[in-house]
Amino acid sequence: MEDNPYSPVHIDISAPPGAGLDLRDPQVVVNLFDQAAEANLKAKRREGATVTLPARHHVLMTGDIHDHGLNLQRIVKMAALHEAKNRHVILHEIVHGPHFVNGRDLSVRTLARVATLKLQYPDQVHLMQANHELSQLGGEGISKDGINVVQAFDDGLEFLFVEDAGAVREAMLRFIRSLLLVVRLPNGIFCSHSVPSPRMLENFDFDVINRVPTDADLAPRGAGYNMVWGRNHTPASAELVSGKWDAELFVMGHQPAEMGYVIETRTMLVLASDHSHGMVLPLGTSRRYDMDKLVEQLTSLASVVL
Repeated sequence: MEDNPYSPVHIDISAPPGAGLDLRDPQVVVNLFDQAAEANLKAKRREGATVTLPARHHVLMTGDIHDHGLNLQRIVKMAALHEAKNRHVILHEIVHGPHFVNGRDLSVRTLARVATLKLQYPDQVHLMQANHELSQLGGEGISKDGINVVQAFDDGLEFLFVEDAGAVREAMLRFIRSLLLVVRLPNGIFCSHSVPSPRMLENFDFDVINRVPTDADLAPRGAGYNMVWGRNHTPASAELVSGKWDAELFVMGHQPAEMGYVIETRTMLVLASDHSHGMVLPLGTSRRYDMDKLVEQLTSLASVVL
């Protein structure tokens, strides 16, 4: 059995993402998003919208972040990417947190920090597409607690960057277009924000993970869009998707998980990393798992001491 390299105790952390950068400077943020987009598209081991990790590596899979800055710090500390090049972290659903400043969502700052982390560790940080990032790409409204979070995010851009908000927004959208759909492990684990809902499977284009997604793929009713919005999976739909994508176990986010995780089917585990009960999942890429072993590996982010 592989040891868990992500023990939350006594791990030093390198400079936090964004340290030393003036994220109030719009040109800095534009350059950051553009360079991170290029790093995403040119990532080592990327084919299409999928990165496949090598054997005998270690990966920290997360659930939705939703602008939870404290948990993001805990994730970075737990991943300890500076300690070894065979450590990886997978991040997704970064924007649209629960806290607003005068009705504005300022989570672009957290997205910029995540872009910085990608540039710090381009071969170890893997950023996946999620429905809330796609909502900003398409300008499609999502309401949380009666607030249109897409509009609140745009208002936040205007507040932070004033006349340069448009340039920051366009660079951010280029960054969002560059995100992965999947990270595969050689032991049969398939990491993604979600997979298509059962009702979408009949006409779903499963080849979307093998190409860099097009604008049509990421638009409403496109294959990438339907993938990250998928919910209500069943054992039958999980079996079908497993066969199409040659996957044994799926680790995802997207759906509510009040205690940090939910077992959706015997092959599908849902994580949440955006609240006080948030969980993450350390994995060895060569070790074989079943659902019970995945659950045994779950680690509470509250246990990580900063």
